[in-house]
Amino acid sequence: MNVLIDAGNLQKTYGEGESKTEALKKVSIKVRAGEFVAIIGPSGSGKSTLMNILGCLDRPDSGNYLFENRDIGKLSDIELAKIRNRKIGFVFQAFNLLARTSALKNVELPLIYSGVKQDERNTRAMQVLEDVNLSDKLKSTPAQLSGGQQQRVAIARALINNPLVIFADEPTGNLDTKSSNEIMEIFKKLNEKGRTIVMITHEKDIAQRAARIITMRDGQITSDKKNLHKKRNITQV
Repeated sequence: MNVLIDAGNLQKTYGEGESKTEALKKVSIKVRAGEFVAIIGPSGSGKSTLMNILGCLDRPDSGNYLFENRDIGKLSDIELAKIRNRKIGFVFQAFNLLARTSALKNVELPLIYSGVKQDERNTRAMQVLEDVNLSDKLKSTPAQLSGGQQQRVAIARALINNPLVIFADEPTGNLDTKSSNEIMEIFKKLNEKGRTIVMITHEKDIAQRAARIITMRDGQITSDKKNLHKKRNITQV
């Protein structure tokens, strides 16, 4: 498998003086195409900061980052925006859906920014919603959907541009166990089809669904291991 993400010695600091916080301390990570990686750690461990940098949402203070062999540090903000829109899909804990907009229109949004015509937007959005078992909820607004259904809409939106990688930040954080299991089953199937997934979580049971688990603490990677005991079900012990 080709190396999709190759970051070395990433450092990121917030604040100054007594309020200075080292969010990342020379963190290095490689992710190959087709991997399912969970990054786990307590609040303040640096895992979300790392995801923001790897997802081209933020820049490190120092270090280097190659995405698909492109030197991200040399790209403009406009070029980074194009990569986020065309190469990366994001799934967040809070869903980030437009409240008064249908599931179909929420999913179409990235295609609007890409300049795709309406007929094609509609066709592609319906397809990815069918892929996450929501073909009967096309016209439903977020308020008419359960938390698990809203997250499935968010996953469909992340898939709409056929990205190289999906970054999922605490994707089950607002869900009950049944809905969490459904979401993780979707990620499992996506990964089995070759999709690269990098998931941030603080839940050990959720992390056990990934094939590789990276543990962070105090801005550093403390372990990086293949998951030889990958769980098939969240409720397993």
